[in-house]
Amino acid sequence: MNENDLKATFSKNLIHYRKALEMTQIQLAEKLNYSDKSVSKWERGESLPDLVIMTQLAGLFGVTLNDLVSDKKPKNIRKPAINRHLVSVMAAVSVWAVATGVYVFLGIFLPDPGKSWLTFIYAIPSSLIVLIIFYRMWGKKLMVFLFSSLTLWTLALSIFLSFDHPRLWLFFIAGIPLQILLVLWLILRPRKKPSLPIDLDVTKKQKGQ
Repeated sequence: MNENDLKATFSKNLIHYRKALEMTQIQLAEKLNYSDKSVSKWERGESLPDLVIMTQLAGLFGVTLNDLVSDKKPKNIRKPAINRHLVSVMAAVSVWAVATGVYVFLGIFLPDPGKSWLTFIYAIPSSLIVLIIFYRMWGKKLMVFLFSSLTLWTLALSIFLSFDHPRLWLFFIAGIPLQILLVLWLILRPRKKPSLPIDLDVTKKQKGQ
């Protein structure tokens, strides 16, 4: 492989890995403490970075130096993401931690705790509401629907268990039309078209034309 072939191969791989991480040339340059003009030259196949920069690029992309200059098909890499499920579960568990604290407090300071165990029952819809907030923020429509449905019925259960009244079961009847509304919301709500990330490099080229 001659120098021109090496430049072309490196250029192709660099563009592939940069875009796989959803980075612009400017963002990549900032991580390398380089100018975006240098990155642009590398991607146009006009020059090659030195070995130190290539090592940094390999570490940033999670590949080897050989992967950067290999003419084989580039590896599929993905942008690292926050474990959203773990974050949401931790937030929901914190609700149960509060409920446990309340239960212990009532058990210690009240002579007759009575239905203090209901703190755990109410912790169910409360933790589900926390999950709704997180998944709503992240645009997970199906999860929002699931947790909203569970919140509806566990809240009705909480009220049913909290009071001694022969007709509290009617709360479950009242929940049926609300559940239907949730189903309709899931089915009829229009989906947003995914917005494509704007590559500043393309924008620059268009302005230069």
